[in-house]
Amino acid sequence: MVSEETLDPKDWEELRRLGHRMLDDMIDRHRDIREIPAQGSPPPEALGDICVPLPSKGEGEERVYRVFQRSILPYGAANSRPRSWGLVAGTGSPFGMLAAMLTAGYNSYGESPTSASGRVHNQVVDWIKEMIDYPEEAGGVLVSGGSEANFTALAVARNARAEIDVKTNGIQNVPRTMTVYVGDGGHHCLERSVELLGIGGGNLRWIPSDSDCRIDIGELKKAIANDRGQGRHPFCLIGNAGTVDTGAFDDLNAMADIASREKMWFHVDAAFGGWVRMSKSHRRLADGLERADSVAIDLHKWMYMPYGIGCTLVKDKLAHYSTFVYGHEAKYLKTAFDRVKEQGDVLRNPHNLALPLSREFPSLKAYMLLRAHGKEKYGRLIQQNLDQANYLGDLLKSEPDIELTAPIASNVVCFRYNPGGLSEDELNSLNNALAKELDKVNYRMFSDTSVKGRWSLRGAIVNHRSRHDDFDYAVKTVKELGRKARIDLEK
Repeated sequence: MVSEETLDPKDWEELRRLGHRMLDDMIDRHRDIREIPAQGSPPPEALGDICVPLPSKGEGEERVYRVFQRSILPYGAANSRPRSWGLVAGTGSPFGMLAAMLTAGYNSYGESPTSASGRVHNQVVDWIKEMIDYPEEAGGVLVSGGSEANFTALAVARNARAEIDVKTNGIQNVPRTMTVYVGDGGHHCLERSVELLGIGGGNLRWIPSDSDCRIDIGELKKAIANDRGQGRHPFCLIGNAGTVDTGAFDDLNAMADIASREKMWFHVDAAFGGWVRMSKSHRRLADGLERADSVAIDLHKWMYMPYGIGCTLVKDKLAHYSTFVYGHEAKYLKTAFDRVKEQGDVLRNPHNLALPLSREFPSLKAYMLLRAHGKEKYGRLIQQNLDQANYLGDLLKSEPDIELTAPIASNVVCFRYNPGGLSEDELNSLNNALAKELDKVNYRMFSDTSVKGRWSLRGAIVNHRSRHDDFDYAVKTVKELGRKARIDLEK
């Protein structure tokens, strides 16, 4: 008799007990996250626990779970803690964790528009358009995050504005060099996108920003005119709705006017900042977003959802579809595709709107969270973070030895410790040392960046767990460690 195996457990009750313990442990972690110390890289003993030869015979679920508890869990996800503002990284939530569990248990391989999962996907896209006031008739697709969302949009822009059929002839056959424009606060994933799309990083124009860290419109116009004069093809303009360094918003209406006049594709990277549209105080920062040909936005950043859920919105649904649909349909997919054409909207099939064919059903997490908490609560949380950024800014401005290094446009606060009497190089060294000491006390409380040549500490407030006393603690800690760093610098 043939011995046949399975990955199902021999003892379902034993697995159930382990599963309940795992769930209880993770819910306890969410409940107690404020008291759990933030730690950085795992120590040698943890690395030795993780990095082992692949076992010939399995070690069993119980033992592997103990490795997770002991050597993996304590050294990750600093962004979940209430005093973590160093990265624009979502906090997550208890119900989000449970929704992610359901996603894994459901184990969907796709989101065909004729299926329940496809209806969930398209409903979430429609809700996103509603929340950020993007045109209802636009299309969209959920992707892994902002990098893929921007890549997807720029692929559509490239194909829509190229002077040839790029899918057939390739980017190497365009008659004129294609150029892209973005402010110098743009995210580095944009450079990666233009490189991978064959446009070339050398053809991405980083336009200088003004004193408010917004793209300089005059410099932008000059760059476009110069490229046209050199026989190049300016085809895409990228606006920033919340730069990752300073949270600045470009003048999106002015950029939309230029794109219209120059017949360029207008894309907006709104990875986290687009959600200001749900606030009462800052929603006008994103005026003009609705005029963009495409938008990239994340749900796992400022919407506090589990990783990874991003979204690309595109007005021209046909251009979007034609960029990613197969040049020819694989035989084994033909029946399924024919059914979609007969029963559903082929232009809303996510399998034809982004690179992956296999999709893990990310829309379920977003669907359950949006429906459970509602638009108004998310709007209040966005507003709460904006108010907290202003509160932190006021605390910093009241300290004579601390200065802001960029205007607080939205939810990002940039500052440095400046006791006076130091050169710019000395200040940069001082704040570099301060950033390292802060990481030892509270890992990723703040990150560091350079704002117009000034080394700065940076807090991105995308944390639903933060409270006013957390910011009081942060400023107190910066002052204490700043004084210590100054003394050490003088030794």
